[in-house]
Amino acid sequence: MGFEEVHRMDITGDGKDETVGVRRNEDGSVEYHVDLDDDGVADMLAVDKDGDGVIDHVLLDNDGDGKYDEAVVDLDGDGQLDAAAEK
Repeated sequence: MGFEEVHRMDITGDGKDETVGVRRNEDGSVEYHVDLDDDGVADMLAVDKDGDGVIDHVLLDNDGDGKYDEAVVDLDGDGQLDAAAEK
């Protein structure tokens, strides 16, 4: 599960850098795998499905069990995530 790029940046705004692995797929989509708690496992997956630089949906692992349990999506394509569903 290698990444083309790995960055350290403050995603949460708490002043602490998180690890972000970037994967560019053959279909033009871009995935951002974010490790929020520095345990080596992604807690957030942000997807730009058409490679336009705007995130189309985000999957979140809120309880740290390694499984995504919430999805947030941009329903109308305006660049704002506006709907969420939890498992």
